[in-house]
Amino acid sequence: MNRVGEKVKPVKSSARAKASGRTDIERFVEDPKRTKLVAEVRKKIDALGIDYLYLQFVSVTGRIMGKGIPADHWESIAKKGFQLVYGATMNLFLNRRGDYLGYGPEAAELVGIPEPETFMQLPCDDRAARLWCTLVRNREARVEPGA
Repeated sequence: MNRVGEKVKPVKSSARAKASGRTDIERFVEDPKRTKLVAEVRKKIDALGIDYLYLQFVSVTGRIMGKGIPADHWESIAKKGFQLVYGATMNLFLNRRGDYLGYGPEAAELVGIPEPETFMQLPCDDRAARLWCTLVRNREARVEPGA
C-alpha cells in the first residue's frame, strides 16, 4: 500500500525499452540532460576539491542511510549506479520468525542511482559532498526522470 492506501503495482520494463534493446534504467542514465548534469557535477567536484561522495537514501523508517565512494568514481556510479540488498533499507528489522527482513538468497537487490541535481558540499567537511539517490528494485525496472 502507498501513503494514501492504494495498492501499488510492480512496475515492469517498458515495451519501448525492450524494443530498443536498452533497459529503462539505461535510457534514464543516458539521457542527454542527465549527462550534462553529471559533467557539471564533475566540474564542481574538481573546483571544490571534493575527495569523497556520500550517496544517501532513506530507509523504510526514515533513517538516512548511505554509501561512501571516492569522488574519482563519480561518472561510473552516475552511469551504472551501485548495488545493495533490499535489507539495507530495512534497518535490520526482524520478521515474526526472527529472520532479518530483506536478507537471504531470496532477497531482492536494489540499484542506487545518484541524482546529480542534489549534489551539495558538506559544511562539516569541505572535502566531501552528498547526493540523494533513487533506489530501483532491479536493473530491468522502469525509472522515469524526476520521479
